[in-house]
Amino acid sequence: MRMLGGQASDPRPSARGRKPRRWRTRGIALLAVGILAALAGVFWYERARSGTPSVELVFPADGAADVFAGTQIQVGFDRPLGAAAERLQMRLTDADGARVNGSVRFNDNLTVVTFTPAAALSSGPFDVRVQLGAREKVWRFTVPAKPPISAGVGGPILVINNGANPFEPFYAEILRAEGLTSFATADSETLSARKLSAHRIAIVTGTVADSGQVAVIRKWLEDGGKLIAMRPTGELAALAGLEPPSSILNEGYLRIDTSNAPGRGLVGETIQFHGEAAITTVTPGTRTIATLYRDAATSADAPAVTIRRVGDAGGEIAAFTFDLAKSVVLTRQGNPDWSGQERDGSDPVRPNDLFFGASRVDPKPDFIDLDKVAIPQADEQMRLLSNLIAHLARDGAPLPRFWYFPRDAKAVLVMAADDHGTASGTQRSFDRMLALSPEGCDVAKWECPRATSWMYVTSGLSDSQAAAYIKQGFDIGSHVSTYCHNWSEYSLDITFADDLRSFRRSYPSLPPQQGSRLHCIAWSDYVSQPRIERAWGIRFDMNYYYWPPTWVRGRAGFMTGSGLPMRFSDANGGLIDVYQQETHLVDEVFASLIKAVAGLFDRALGPEGYYGAFGTHYDFNHEFDAPLMKMALERGIPMVSAQQMLDWTDGRQASTFKTTAWADGVLTFDVKADGRVEKLLRGMLPMQAAGGRLREIRARDKQAVVFATETIKGIEYALFDARSGSYLAIYDGQAHGNAR
Repeated sequence: MRMLGGQASDPRPSARGRKPRRWRTRGIALLAVGILAALAGVFWYERARSGTPSVELVFPADGAADVFAGTQIQVGFDRPLGAAAERLQMRLTDADGARVNGSVRFNDNLTVVTFTPAAALSSGPFDVRVQLGAREKVWRFTVPAKPPISAGVGGPILVINNGANPFEPFYAEILRAEGLTSFATADSETLSARKLSAHRIAIVTGTVADSGQVAVIRKWLEDGGKLIAMRPTGELAALAGLEPPSSILNEGYLRIDTSNAPGRGLVGETIQFHGEAAITTVTPGTRTIATLYRDAATSADAPAVTIRRVGDAGGEIAAFTFDLAKSVVLTRQGNPDWSGQERDGSDPVRPNDLFFGASRVDPKPDFIDLDKVAIPQADEQMRLLSNLIAHLARDGAPLPRFWYFPRDAKAVLVMAADDHGTASGTQRSFDRMLALSPEGCDVAKWECPRATSWMYVTSGLSDSQAAAYIKQGFDIGSHVSTYCHNWSEYSLDITFADDLRSFRRSYPSLPPQQGSRLHCIAWSDYVSQPRIERAWGIRFDMNYYYWPPTWVRGRAGFMTGSGLPMRFSDANGGLIDVYQQETHLVDEVFASLIKAVAGLFDRALGPEGYYGAFGTHYDFNHEFDAPLMKMALERGIPMVSAQQMLDWTDGRQASTFKTTAWADGVLTFDVKADGRVEKLLRGMLPMQAAGGRLREIRARDKQAVVFATETIKGIEYALFDARSGSYLAIYDGQAHGNAR
């Protein structure tokens, strides 16, 4: 993307002399919708020229086995269909042979047919049959059976939902991001003493108003359970040691007590939270872990996070007086009240407009305090939760988790270029990486620098050249464009359909594209773009772009408060299976501010522990990729493509720990590492547990497992290669017969 006078330019053939895509006439598509044959999935069209068109490409691909239930089906022809409407038939059928109802549209020149099912597809195989005269194309794809994204797989942590909090699904995403992938989920209506007793730690995500449910929780706590309650009210708040609230603080700050666990090692200055917090006081015996502030300097003299013992068996209850999930979502995704607003004075509407306060028509404070932008504020809030969980587990079995990135990396560069039709920009940058790659390096282990290039079909790279780079571990896809116009859901859907199809036609040898950054990063509402991306197979979004320079003023940091790829949350709190990856390092801002970039890296690697996967943008108008590569190599920071980062994030979240026994200071546990991360995954075990200090880790075959020790956010951990298998962790140096 290139900004000229506040407006991004598009070097492709000019859109002048014709209407922007979102305003172009779609009469043909509307006519096609109107002539659906009884909504039975059989469609007839006209074609205007002689000769029978042939199917040139299809989406989803033939044999695709992991197709999204909300996908659309696209068929591309080698020439316009024209007037042969009566002879074209298209049918989508499920595993039982039943036709799938839906709607259809053409592109402008009648070369592409897109079918949108009327409802999400059920799991199972689907057959598509397209027939035009004697020519027929048949292919199959499969929608796998999957639990909801927010569902857990089981483990020592129980997340208790009841539907009262729209953001409750995001707690699953927070736990996964923090490497605590082994958790279970339950509805409060099904809560029982038996279900609670199977878990050591529980998180209540919303209000618990039922006295019977509170009684079950109280008894479990008195028996030694550990509970974290989000914005508790009534009896549960009283159990947590909180008085009834006197007022509400809407938007504010909090400050963590870093002098003791669980706050030790976290950021010591005030950080923002978003949403509402209860202004309350604590009863005797309740300790305040974090305090609310009305602004960055003014204390509200009220707790943000507390902890209190319950009973004599070690039970404890912690409470957040604000909704952590809502705060993290809003910190990452911006102010939903500013959705669709042009606030920074530069068209089109972009993601930064969701954070930009100084609108000329609606002046407000920035949604992100840029004086705090060096701090990953959303991540530090999440780390307060993971530290709290570790603290609650301190008197029992140690709780294992996964490190954020491969090979103990504390910073990662997600290298992503937008090639606006340059003759050789992508080749030069990729070849530079190849020259920097150590001899014999393993791409799968992130040992070789690699990158993504999102290109126009006019970029100077042939299909065979692109395929050769893909084989060497690079990632290439379409740089989808609305020609720098704002979009509607309808026009954006058509844009993705057209541009991805055109790119597949020009580069048939490339695998399906899974990452995207829209040209000019147009972002016309809150979450339509990731929903549309998901329908077209895109699951890694880099549109949240830290810009413009006059606002950023050289302050490298975290516009979204985060250095971690995490799924989008929709306006109602539901998870969208597309990861939001901020583009932290934009060439328009930082090409001449290399020291600021170095500071971002050094805070990730240094005592601050502001870890992150840092997204980049360069479009070959600057040689910004070269100094980034140099600094990364000097600091040992891996450089990866968007596809590699997606595969890592998916694989890490799909990997699990399972504790099978804890007795006499010996933890027996299993690791199930997803195949995408088997060579990369690092496990973390607390060095201290109720059994004493960790002495050794062994594989079940009695072979010693090498581990390193490091203090992460105030907690000392042992870090080891988490390969699939069974393990023993032996604490306190005791000789345990069952460990021999």
